[in-house]
Amino acid sequence: MNNEELPERIATLEQTLLQRKKVLLAFSGGVDSTFLALIGARILKQNFLAVTIDHPCLPRRELTMACRLAEKFAIPHKILSLDQWKIDGFRENPPERCYLCKRALLGILLQEAKEGKFLCLIDGSNADDLSDFRPGAKALAELGVESPLQTLGWSKQDIRMASRLLGLPTADLPSYACLASRIPTNSPITMEKLQQIEQMEALLHELGFVECRARHHGDTLRLEIDQKSFPGIVATDNRSRLLARAHALGFRWLTLDLEPYRSGRLNPIG
Repeated sequence: MNNEELPERIATLEQTLLQRKKVLLAFSGGVDSTFLALIGARILKQNFLAVTIDHPCLPRRELTMACRLAEKFAIPHKILSLDQWKIDGFRENPPERCYLCKRALLGILLQEAKEGKFLCLIDGSNADDLSDFRPGAKALAELGVESPLQTLGWSKQDIRMASRLLGLPTADLPSYACLASRIPTNSPITMEKLQQIEQMEALLHELGFVECRARHHGDTLRLEIDQKSFPGIVATDNRSRLLARAHALGFRWLTLDLEPYRSGRLNPIG
């Protein structure tokens, strides 16, 4: 898609949302949901609500970002909470963990939609997600959640282009995933592990590493970063700070994966 096509495609998206009359959006503050939130709030005004679900696997910086974006762009916004520890199977981290969490999260959103008389619950899934490993997509289908960006064929690149056109600061944000995605399947999830991961990734971001993950492997923490950042992460000052943080968090070893970061490295194989 080129810039000349954007206005027409945005208009089509606006008409799609208008037809739903009163819409509630699952809002994370990421690239896709922020773009959708801006369009929804602009076209539906008070008949639109963006809801962020706060839970133990959501980094505090992402919750703060979602709140700031909603305030800056006058997006009607609400925060609800999910206690993931009460989800059967969550702690054990089985292969279907993402599905279990998504079902619970959507259940809260559907209840909010019912109470607020919202006629439609939508999320920010895009067309690229159809070819990715997305176990949560099963829950979306089962509960009748609509994904207008996906239905209308918006790719991640399209959404980034439109976000730049609209002046959204999220246009070039990397993709994020919940903290539990840094823990290998069938390795139990604990609050300590989630906090260790969040604190290490907070330092990585502070040091200027944008595309990165801190993968939890017991007493070892494995860092994944984009290839162009390899020289910077082994620079003396950065290396020293990362090692000090890892040891303070209780890890025996801190390793750098020689394979560059890519999303989904801990997805089940096969």
